[in-house]
Amino acid sequence: MITFLKVRDLAIVEELAIEPGSGLNVLTGETGAGKSLLIDSLEFLRGARGTTEMIRSGAEKMSAEGSFAVPKSVFEAIGIDADSELIVKREIAANGRGRVLINGSPFSVRELAAAMDAILEIHGQSDSHLRVAGQTYRELLDQFGGHSGMLEATGAAHRAWREAAAQLEELSNAQRDRTLRLDLLQYQIDEISSAKLEGREEESLRNERSILSHAREMIEATAGAFTAIEEDESSALAQLSRAAHMLQPLTQNIESLRKLSDELQEIVYRLQDTARSLSSLGDSVRLDPARLEAVEERLVTIDRLKKKYGGSIEAALQHLESIRQEHGRLSDFETNLQKLQKLEQQRRSAYRSEAEKLSAARKKASRAFETAIRKELQDLAMEKTTVRVPIEESSEGEAGFDRVEILVAPNRGEEPKPMQRVASGGELSRIQLAIAAALFKASPRSAGATLVFDEIDAGIGGRVAEVVGRKLQELAANNQVICVTHLPQIASFASTHFFVWKEDTRAHTHACIRRLDDGEERVAEIARMLGGEKIPASAVVHARQLLDGARRKPARARP
Repeated sequence: MITFLKVRDLAIVEELAIEPGSGLNVLTGETGAGKSLLIDSLEFLRGARGTTEMIRSGAEKMSAEGSFAVPKSVFEAIGIDADSELIVKREIAANGRGRVLINGSPFSVRELAAAMDAILEIHGQSDSHLRVAGQTYRELLDQFGGHSGMLEATGAAHRAWREAAAQLEELSNAQRDRTLRLDLLQYQIDEISSAKLEGREEESLRNERSILSHAREMIEATAGAFTAIEEDESSALAQLSRAAHMLQPLTQNIESLRKLSDELQEIVYRLQDTARSLSSLGDSVRLDPARLEAVEERLVTIDRLKKKYGGSIEAALQHLESIRQEHGRLSDFETNLQKLQKLEQQRRSAYRSEAEKLSAARKKASRAFETAIRKELQDLAMEKTTVRVPIEESSEGEAGFDRVEILVAPNRGEEPKPMQRVASGGELSRIQLAIAAALFKASPRSAGATLVFDEIDAGIGGRVAEVVGRKLQELAANNQVICVTHLPQIASFASTHFFVWKEDTRAHTHACIRRLDDGEERVAEIARMLGGEKIPASAVVHARQLLDGARRKPARARP
């Protein structure tokens, strides 16, 4: 259940915060005061699409934050280490950028929607006639029947089948230009293979090219350096050796000179090593224009293949492996075609098997769903209503091949039809409430969830409004329910009552909200809903009667 909700800068809402209680929570107030904006904020927290149009005029961003008491299994499902409280915050800035935080950790909107799926079920005015609580009829039936395992199996089988079908189609299409493709692949294979590329060859060749292209300069430089170090009497080694020889007689008696002499001798040894290295390097370098030309040509070949096949030797070699495999498949076309045809048939058969199991389960669940909806409609003064949940085969997809309808006939003797074609506004509200109630009671997802209704009372009043209020109260016995209503009959059943109004200032209009904790405040609000701003004494008496009646055991509803 939701324990705290705070909204900032949403339309006319500057800042609102409420703490819904367990049981039935109602929001009342004049039309346009901002009641449905709180439902919009819950939709936003549930992962609905957010737009910059939601942001209050002049504000930089809009945000909604909610605290939810949820089972530990919810935390395990989304990978958060916590025990009972889930804190969700979502915001959208004027530049369109958004952010989602769950217990302080960033999440995507898709991940938010998945996490909130078992926490909030919202039934609102935005639902089309083909959806209830944001779900299609097929999704409703699957949730009612607990078909999640079969749905996963059917989806996996469908994806495997479509993958094989795509490969078969690709191979079949390739047959049309198979010869041209084989010629192209063979040319590329020959081109790359004949080059005999090696991973570290390029670096070695570039080093060799640098030496060959500067061979003359290297020979002259190493010879000159060798001469300066060792070759004649004025060389560095000769001068250093004489210096060391001068110090030698005194080294036995003078410690400081002995150290200096040792250092000079060490320098002599190091210069001798350097001279030998220079001589060896000079001897190894040869003027070889033919080899330089060969290296240049090889590098040109490597660069050309790199540009054509991926930008590196590794990419070119990977491309070679890929086209060899494709060449093999096309060369052995008939064998591969038969293999893929067999695989596609096997996987389609496996998919049909899973989809047929799912379809059979749906047909069985549809009868129980019809019964559950009729039972709820009896409580809502529509006991004469006929309900059918027919299932027909349609196009194949990840969720099977069934098309699910919900047909109703509010009066006996009528043929059940789509409810939006035969039901009045008040009947439609009650039918949708009955569907939601039947689903909510049967679904394992409902444990600990909050059910939200945005003006489910459209088109009803009087005694029917009372039975709708009783039904909402019944739902709220085990789960938290939040409802926006204009009807005093429904508001009287609330265990927590919030009043919403708007205030005008010179700068702008903003929405306000407060909980009606005092009994007399509730009487006054329900009386206002009954009689308008100028409340007659009879409305106050009626309001007390409604509140008293809501506390008593419900009577059987009459049409």
